[in-house]
Amino acid sequence: MGVVEEMSIRRDAGLLLLRVGVGTTLAAHGLPKLLGGPGRKPPELLSRVFGPNYAAGWESSGPEQFGQALKTMGVPAPELSAWISGGAELGGGLALAAGIATPLAAAVLAGNMAVAVGGAHWKSGFYGQGGYEFALVLGLAAAAIALTGPGKISVDALLR
Repeated sequence: MGVVEEMSIRRDAGLLLLRVGVGTTLAAHGLPKLLGGPGRKPPELLSRVFGPNYAAGWESSGPEQFGQALKTMGVPAPELSAWISGGAELGGGLALAAGIATPLAAAVLAGNMAVAVGGAHWKSGFYGQGGYEFALVLGLAAAAIALTGPGKISVDALLR
């Protein structure tokens, strides 16, 4: 195996890890925004995988609650925006993890995170509870993937 081939394999493996990590994280945040709410519980498997705080987050989320939070931030059409944001995170996250329509999925996620940084988290500063560092890192990672592509270990590569 040549140096160039080895570098290509490492690059593709790195992109796979980055896509799966960012994509599953965003999908895990989007799903409760769409299906969560008071009195609702996540599937047991998700609670085991994501830990004990996931159920509490699920119950305090949901499109109605998320829409109300967006309304207090002055987001236009907050109920619709809640569905769009949750759908972008869930659908875009799953697509990113699999490497399906990667440039589009990554761009949608980067845009969604830019709105989250500017609209929800900026006022709390970079660090700490409610800070924008987490959304910023996810958005920048998604933007980087949009620019570099999914790599050879992806559905996109299989379809080419």
